[in-house]
Amino acid sequence: MIRRWALLACLACASPAPAADPLQAVLERFLAANPSAPGVSAWVCCPRLGLDWSGAAGFAARGGGEPLTPAHTFRIASNTKTYVAAAVLRLAEQGRLSPDDPLGPHLTPAERELLAGDGFDLDAITLRQVLSHTSGLDEHSGDPRYAEAITADPQHVWTREEQVRRCVEWRDPVGAPGERYRYSDTGYVLLGGIVERLTGEPLGAAVHELLDYERLGLRATWWELDEPPPAGAGPRAHQYIGQSDTRDWHPSLDLFGGGGLVCDVRDLGTFMRLLLQGRVLRDEASLSAMTGGGTAGYRLGLMCVELDGRLAWGHQGFWNTFAFHVPSLDLTVAGCVLDHDAANGRLLAGELVGAVCSPPYTSRIR
Repeated sequence: MIRRWALLACLACASPAPAADPLQAVLERFLAANPSAPGVSAWVCCPRLGLDWSGAAGFAARGGGEPLTPAHTFRIASNTKTYVAAAVLRLAEQGRLSPDDPLGPHLTPAERELLAGDGFDLDAITLRQVLSHTSGLDEHSGDPRYAEAITADPQHVWTREEQVRRCVEWRDPVGAPGERYRYSDTGYVLLGGIVERLTGEPLGAAVHELLDYERLGLRATWWELDEPPPAGAGPRAHQYIGQSDTRDWHPSLDLFGGGGLVCDVRDLGTFMRLLLQGRVLRDEASLSAMTGGGTAGYRLGLMCVELDGRLAWGHQGFWNTFAFHVPSLDLTVAGCVLDHDAANGRLLAGELVGAVCSPPYTSRIR
């Protein structure tokens, strides 16, 4: 009898443990491979699998202490460009501009003088080209002197005109309007000013109203300095570049349209998902313009990439943030890696898509 109970006990101990969460396992593996990042967070939504998942691994800051959660908020950097592009197209829907308008008449006299003095034909550049980074503009932030200025004085209060001036002083036009793609923060800084002047509101408030965050269910999204953190927002995580903790760097370094928004992973992914489902813009033609214009890799405020072999629309940000929607699976992934110098967040996005397209989920995908 004793031997029988011992055998049963051994069999019980040998029973397999419940399967680990495969998406959480992706985060844990990614973090282990990138130890300079204190933490990573992500949101994954795929209704056909009944999947509305969020998770995090690691800590909200280097040195441990507060565990990172999906509710932690962070600067989304260039992910902001998708919101600004959508806001411009909402203005087009309202008849207040056209994407084919020449850029010049929408600029301030100071901006026109600066750009014309650098050789830009402001009557030949269209808003559509600025949205798709094919205007001929380079970018102030692409020059190493910009990073040097920020690290020398992280509390410097930048202005829109100052950033445009740096682009003109440091960089030359990269080609004729429409000739080639060159990613340009400066172009979106100009677009942010256009949104402000047409609405008569600060950029954050204007984008908030044009896109109607409340209708979209965005409860943890706000524009730094322009708006207070909403009641639904979680605590701020720390974001790093090299050895520097950038959380308290003055937000004006990336505030005027190329960046500026703060949110959590759920809000970041929710916006991208609703946009690509046609629930942000009011006219079907507006979304068609966003996805159909521009170049193969970059449309109007949207990157077009492959994730795990599948077409995905979305964007990434300098602070290693990402949000992508995979239409063929009705799958959305969004996330944040708390270190700019860690592996590119697009790799994590691809791993999350790959996990959803593998057991135990594979048999449920149609």
